[in-house]
Amino acid sequence: MNPDYFDNFIFQFFYVKYELAILLAALHVVWLYLLTKFTNFFDFSVSDYIVSSILFGLLFLQISLQKLDGSEATIFLVSNHISYNYYIKLVKASMAVLLMLYLGFARLFCAIIVIPIVEFLVLIFLIFFSLSVIISSNHLFVIFLFLEITNIGLYCLIGLNKNSNKGIEAAYKYFVQSALATILGFFAVSLLYVQTGTLFLNELGAFFSNLNVLDMPGTLKLSMFLLIVAVFFKLGLFPLHS
Repeated sequence: MNPDYFDNFIFQFFYVKYELAILLAALHVVWLYLLTKFTNFFDFSVSDYIVSSILFGLLFLQISLQKLDGSEATIFLVSNHISYNYYIKLVKASMAVLLMLYLGFARLFCAIIVIPIVEFLVLIFLIFFSLSVIISSNHLFVIFLFLEITNIGLYCLIGLNKNSNKGIEAAYKYFVQSALATILGFFAVSLLYVQTGTLFLNELGAFFSNLNVLDMPGTLKLSMFLLIVAVFFKLGLFPLHS
């Protein structure tokens, strides 16, 4: 194996191990469940699942704070698909802190309403992983793809309580309405690629910086409008918040 290739792999691994740790946390929850279900030696409670997940949150925080040197230079990795800088590290560190706080409140919520804790935690880590990829990604298609994965996790979380008819109804309505936004979003991304020849954010930024808004082709304006509409609906922003 080429030593330069190996060194480059190790260098890039540092910038994605935050996401790999999130996947490891989800697998850990599933592993605890399998030990409980198929063996007689372990019986993990809701608190055990929550505490182990919070410990993984500490791991996420520790990874995000590594090499936090204040440098504002942006590094592009994995064939320009991943961008990384000081601000992205800070956002990921903040996400880890908020995750731990959320899991602490989730323990109190589980004491009021009984929910399947394994499915709940796996969905939380799936959404957390998707958001982390969105933050680090430098490719528009990847961002929109993982935004859709985030929404799929939200559909499941909304309808997770089988005893709540309103929750199941809300999840179904959200899914049906979001499907239209997904179609519009991917159509907008395809139009944007046809007009610009790229979906990398840094290249799109350079393309639009040299383009007068009044001189933009109609197809490009349409793609931008449809993309904004889709993103606003996915994020629940006004006026597409309800």
